[in-house]
Amino acid sequence: MSKRSKIRYIATVALSYFLSLFLLGLITSIIIFRTVMNPWYIVGRFERSDFAKNAAVDLHEIFISYGNASGVTNATMASLITPQHIADAAEGSIMETFGVSGGYNFEAYSSEIYLTLRTYAVVQGIEITEDIEYALRDLADLCADALRDYVNSPIFGILAQVHRYNRLLFVAIAALSFLCVVILVLLPFVNRRVTRWIDGYLYAMGGAALACIIIPIAVHGTGITTRLQITPLSYNRFISSWLHGIVDGYIIALIPLILIICICAFIRIVRWHRRNTRYKNT
Repeated sequence: MSKRSKIRYIATVALSYFLSLFLLGLITSIIIFRTVMNPWYIVGRFERSDFAKNAAVDLHEIFISYGNASGVTNATMASLITPQHIADAAEGSIMETFGVSGGYNFEAYSSEIYLTLRTYAVVQGIEITEDIEYALRDLADLCADALRDYVNSPIFGILAQVHRYNRLLFVAIAALSFLCVVILVLLPFVNRRVTRWIDGYLYAMGGAALACIIIPIAVHGTGITTRLQITPLSYNRFISSWLHGIVDGYIIALIPLILIICICAFIRIVRWHRRNTRYKNT
């Protein structure tokens, strides 16, 4: 190998190294953009983790304890807090935190509870005096506050602060995409031999793919998602599901990377076969 060939080879390897880093940075930025900073993704993870069903168990106990203290039956109190109530409140809370919508109407929810409790009192033959009405409204507000406190997690407040950097992350994605394209175009000029710059593509894509394999293995191997000790349990399962979704992003990124690797490997094999055939004929 001549000195010029060595320089070109070193330049190819160096560019491939930087390309793999830029690709990994691009993949990570896109994953963050579509998961950490995406309220609709968070809502989807709420649904997949059965957050509403798990939360209903905790809130049923709270509501029933309120009912027992006020002389209201368990069945009546249980009807006031269903998984659908929790799902609507959680989704509204997330959207409000991220500034997407006005959030869940807890006042309307309190009014709904009050009407149900008032109907129950009438059916029981209780005279609706001013004191009784005040007590019913107070109980309704207490239940609404319990739901509000449950779904207003500080986790989403932190994410909402990170959400302010959406534009900066978008610029980073655009910059990394530009750098990747520049190197992809530059490699054939640095080393004009097809097999050499194809090898450069293989090194870069292989390095990025290897990182996308190692990260999920490391996360699952350390058991981070199963060692979380977040209370209540519904939030613990939601955060675990959320982390799994983020890690799955790297696995999904393997699809285009492996496809490109297969294409490059095919071209490399075809060139190698043609070269060997030409050598044998001579």
